[in-house]
Amino acid sequence: MKVLPPAFTIWSLALPSTGSTLRRDTAHSSIEARAGWNSLGCYTDNVSGRALPYGAATPGGDAAMTNEVCQNACQSAGYSIAGTEYAGECWCGNTVSSGNGPAPGGQGQCNMACKGNAAEMCGGPNRLTVYQSSSGGTNPPTSGTGKRGLPYNNNNPSKNSVYANLFKGYSKISWAYDWGYPSWDLDAFFEFVPMLWGKPSGDAPDWTAAVQRPGTRHILGFNEPDLTYSASSNMLPAVAAAGYATYMQPFHDRAQIGMPNVLWNNDLGSSSGGAYNSRVWTQYFLGNCTACHFDFAAIHYYQDCEPAGRPEGDGAAWFMGNVTDAHDTLRLPVWVTEFQCYGTEAQQIRFLERVMPWMDDQSWVTRYAYFGTFPDFLVSHDGTALSALGTAYATT
Repeated sequence: MKVLPPAFTIWSLALPSTGSTLRRDTAHSSIEARAGWNSLGCYTDNVSGRALPYGAATPGGDAAMTNEVCQNACQSAGYSIAGTEYAGECWCGNTVSSGNGPAPGGQGQCNMACKGNAAEMCGGPNRLTVYQSSSGGTNPPTSGTGKRGLPYNNNNPSKNSVYANLFKGYSKISWAYDWGYPSWDLDAFFEFVPMLWGKPSGDAPDWTAAVQRPGTRHILGFNEPDLTYSASSNMLPAVAAAGYATYMQPFHDRAQIGMPNVLWNNDLGSSSGGAYNSRVWTQYFLGNCTACHFDFAAIHYYQDCEPAGRPEGDGAAWFMGNVTDAHDTLRLPVWVTEFQCYGTEAQQIRFLERVMPWMDDQSWVTRYAYFGTFPDFLVSHDGTALSALGTAYATT
């Protein structure tokens, strides 16, 4: 039986991800540009699709930002277009994409003084002050383009993202998260997606800084608030809704926001909220968060690869049915932020060989992440290479 949520508000902006031809805004030719760089004026930067995809780290951080500093950073990274935004962010690329272009209101919409030089403007809210190098770019760092992601942590001798970084170069893997917001030196090949694991007890300046970091395009919310396990954030639906209103919704114009990460196949009739399952927990959460903005649903799935009493391979069909039900119920694009089938490595590989091509073919499944990026899972026992399962995940 499908559980339909009560009336709630969802805003979702879908824009075509196509490159646009750069046009110089001749009305803004008086803007001072660094030698070798030409001003293109003020451009839009839609949060659902960044105009310039690469967020550059600059010397001195956002407090020292100027257009020249950003241009230097972009040129060093091999890009020919530089844009500043929100007074302290630097974005780079070789084309303006995702349907963005000159701001309809002209240069006046880029009205935020650079933090490193108040005499010049460094973009504005969702607006970029854009420059293009007359010498062109070199080869920028490549990144993955697929839907697959990596759940990882820093629980290793190096105390960093060494296991996740083993997947660098596999084009089907494009993003990663670590149930928190330090990235632990994740390679720039991957998009790092910060998560607010549980509800903070007060102000959360580190979370705010993580969301506002250049390059942050998506944010994940509470981890399994519907469950009572020690590794779950375990909260009542109304408490979770209040937490979203305080800590997630203020960023709806900066990044795409995911719903809480819930165990969608929890049909046991109990959850952190009481004697009802995770789908009903989600229904109550939405009923308490009627003004909330969500861009995608985030679900988990754990089950045997070959459930007892069912035909061999039926675990894959069961998984696909659960993911489809989440989409039909919540009417949002779906991220499967954790999933795993319990079984031998060979059984898990067979499971992935069935479900990954299916998810890649569903336009509404936008991202997924198999558990987990650890030794004896996607990584070899000694932690130095991909396991057979990890290789299948990265290449199938």
